[in-house]
Amino acid sequence: MKTCIFPLGLYLLAGGISLGQTPLAAPAPPPVDEENYVPPWKTNDTKEATGFDWYVAPALGISLIRDTDINQFSGITSGTSVSSSTGFLSYDPGFRMDVPIGARITDWFALEFAPGFMINGLNYLQPNGNFTIGNQTVEGGQQVNLQGDYYQIPMLANFLFTIPIDPHFTISAGFSVGGMVTAVQTTSVQGVTMESSDGISTALSFAYAGQFGLDFPFSENMQAGLTYKYTGTGAQDFTGGNFFQFVQNNNGTSTQSVEAYFLYRF
Repeated sequence: MKTCIFPLGLYLLAGGISLGQTPLAAPAPPPVDEENYVPPWKTNDTKEATGFDWYVAPALGISLIRDTDINQFSGITSGTSVSSSTGFLSYDPGFRMDVPIGARITDWFALEFAPGFMINGLNYLQPNGNFTIGNQTVEGGQQVNLQGDYYQIPMLANFLFTIPIDPHFTISAGFSVGGMVTAVQTTSVQGVTMESSDGISTALSFAYAGQFGLDFPFSENMQAGLTYKYTGTGAQDFTGGNFFQFVQNNNGTSTQSVEAYFLYRF
């Protein structure tokens, strides 16, 4: 009986080998799709190339406008004659809000569209020469009281760079270019009330900005931080109604702000 089993085993083994299999061989691997094959070391690169990392980062803070030189200030408003030489305008501290929408292109660079809104109160005008409104005259170098609001609406493209320090702290810096819509409504000048029918004076100008931030990521999709921004404009020539229709500002306006922001990635 044993002599029969041995030849039978050799026969079965020879048959398996002739079919390309052995009892001890591992199953053959599935065929490789050479056309769509991606090497393991390129997997991460392929993932990054599939799309940008989109996010929104609303921010709130304070705005401080540097005293602004003016080059012209004369006309008639509310039936009252106004005349002044050159001088400068001073503003009250105000409020700023930005809502940048961005795409992180790489781990260290992002591109943003950043509309915003700033409001500051008018404080005073200080003319270099005599200032006349109606029957009142204020000598040069003295302050002329202003009451009203100064609005700025930046529409900027931000180029933002990030320097990772550790997983829980990064530094960011960037620059921006775009436009600025400025609107001013003056309610009184040196105690003389402006009529509401005078409307709002507006100016459209080139705008630029620089920023520096401290960022604190606390999850894969969320982070918070503080940002300092300097925003400047080109020359402004106000038109429309109200007291500011007489203002020409050849040097532009400079605003500094500090904001806290919250970022959420989609």
